[in-house]
Order: sequence, then structure tokens, then C-alpha cells
Amino acid sequence: MTAERAVFPGLRKVSPDGPKVVALLIAEAGVAELEVRGEPLLAHAVRGLFASGCVDRMIVVAPSEADSITRAVPGVERRVPPVSATRADSVRLAFEAAGPCDVVLVHDAARAFVPPATIRAVAEAVCQGAEAAVPVLPVTDTVKLVDAAGVIVATEDRSRLRTLQAPFGCTGHVLRDACARGIDPLSNPPGKVCAVDGHPNAIRLTTPFEVAVAEALLLDEEDSR
Repeated sequence: MTAERAVFPGLRKVSPDGPKVVALLIAEAGVAELEVRGEPLLAHAVRGLFASGCVDRMIVVAPSEADSITRAVPGVERRVPPVSATRADSVRLAFEAAGPCDVVLVHDAARAFVPPATIRAVAEAVCQGAEAAVPVLPVTDTVKLVDAAGVIVATEDRSRLRTLQAPFGCTGHVLRDACARGIDPLSNPPGKVCAVDGHPNAIRLTTPFEVAVAEALLLDEEDSR
């Protein structure tokens, strides 16, 4: 099933019909069942990707018990086996099922509330010539280095440090090479990666506490409108 394409302002088209963007959504065991505001995190993640207006097709890799979730959201193709032993394997299986494309977005279902504008910025960076792109945030905490005995030995210059978010976007060639080498692009982004502005709402949700934080952020966002 193909999603309805929305207008993608500012995107440099790489073919007469516009760039083809495929999203590979990876839901690891335990994540798919988490709920925010009474809905599974996976459903939020699927809708968030389509809300970006730049995704043509979506392949979801998730545990088999998540089938009912993906079936309930229009536009999803689930053509791959349940989640594999490693996330790198899951990405490879999803990519093999995706077919030809101009841009691949590899997304983590645990980051279900990445704003649509952030997702578009990643895809746009690749369409405009970057090999790869990923959203990041500046590190605000003081970061220390410790030795094997747990003794602090140095202070990192945090002005050059960034925390990695998702989705990771790249050309098909970059992801094909990463898959051949068994690289997980969500934790070790391959290629020459362009950093785009991340967002506080893109936190990774894996525990009840993190879910509570996300619900508080969403409530605060609604109250400020």
C-alpha cells in the first residue's frame, strides 16, 4: 500500500515525479506494547512519519504481536519477519523489502514523537546532496572521562558534543553498504553525516518514567497553543 504524498516545500526533486522516500520503522521487543495516552507507541510512530508529508512507503519491523497495531494504521506495509536478533539485522531485512528509492529514513519506534518538521529536514538534507543526515541536540551536561578505576581524569569539551536522535536518513547506496557490514545506522550512522536540528520531544521512550515525561511534554505543548 502506498501512502498519499503530501506537498514537501523546498525539497529539491531528483526525478520528474519527485524523490521517492521510504521509511523503515524498527520496533524492538517491548517497545511496541508501550502506550502513551492509551495508544501504542508504535501507532504514534507510524502516524508521525506519515504526518511529515514526505514518506511514500513504510516498512515496519516489529514483533508478531504488533500485527494488530500496524493493521489499524492505514498506509503501512509489513513485509518482513518479526524483529531479528540485532537491530542491524532488522534494518537489513526492512531495506531488502523496501525496493528502489532515493532516500531511506531509518526510524526508531521508541522515538515516536519526533516532530514532522524534523523528519522533513532529514529527508531534505539527503535530497539536497548529503550522503546521510540525522537530528542531534547539543549536550548541556558536563561530561567527564574516567579511568578503569573510576577516577575522573579529564573534562570533555561539550561545545562539540551532540546527542543522537532519529530518524537517520541516507541514500540507498550508503545504507546498502552499512547493511553489508552489519552496521546499525541508528547507533553508528554510516557515511558522511550531516547534522540537522533535533527536538526535545524526540526522546527515546523505553520505560514508564520516560513515557510519563513524554505525556507531560505533550500536555505542556497543548497548553501553550
